[in-house]
Amino acid sequence: MRAVYETPRPENCAPPRILIAFYTYSGSTGKLAEVLQRLTGGTLTRLYPSQPYPSRFPELLEQVRREIHSHHYPRLLPVSESPAGYDIIFVGTPNWCGTVAPPLAAWLRRNRTALTGKVLLPFYSHCGGEPGDIAGAVRSLCPQAQVGPAFAACPDEGDLAAKLGVWLTGCGVLPTFAV
Repeated sequence: MRAVYETPRPENCAPPRILIAFYTYSGSTGKLAEVLQRLTGGTLTRLYPSQPYPSRFPELLEQVRREIHSHHYPRLLPVSESPAGYDIIFVGTPNWCGTVAPPLAAWLRRNRTALTGKVLLPFYSHCGGEPGDIAGAVRSLCPQAQVGPAFAACPDEGDLAAKLGVWLTGCGVLPTFAV
């Protein structure tokens, strides 16, 4: 895995500012975001659609498929953090139909200019469905950003902190990792 954040920093230079922007439906992606926050010290920003998704799975799946195929970007509730002041932005989503959830797609699209030149590191939760290309979807929404490899995990999959640590070290975000 090639490190995406390779800019050498002088010893007296502040560490990179980290934002963790994520959408979670069932809480699985939120769990990943919280572990990332503990490992990196980043700022958490949870995204909420202005109209909540249906709670019943058949209706949820129908709506999600419709939104993804029509490139619908739902309105979001306001968030307090802008990506402009951050160096590295983790972007989290459930894997919906092999791509990012529409709320995260809406946030990425809305912040495309502020994300130019930034390091974006996608992470996602899944339940074993179609893998898709989450990093590719983020790259297509933010073509002027440096998009690193995506991290994927099932909701109750082993030691998330250790697995995320290996990924973070490979991406060049953590120089070393110890549990």
